[in-house]
Amino acid sequence: MARPLTQDEQIVLRHLISGESSEDIAATLDWPLQVVRNCTHTLITLVLDELEPNRRTPIEYFPAPPPVA
Repeated sequence: MARPLTQDEQIVLRHLISGESSEDIAATLDWPLQVVRNCTHTLITLVLDELEPNRRTPIEYFPAPPPVA
């Protein structure tokens, strides 16, 4: 099970969901860009870690089309 998000990660996530860039988020929050990028990296890592057990190959997602008769 994933760990709870920190307050900083929650704030950054809200802005990312709104479509803002890391640079825009840093400017809006008056935070160093590296802090925003670190939070973004952590959020992406958490999502990928959650997906890992269920990861399937592209072939499983897109099976071959039926043969042409």
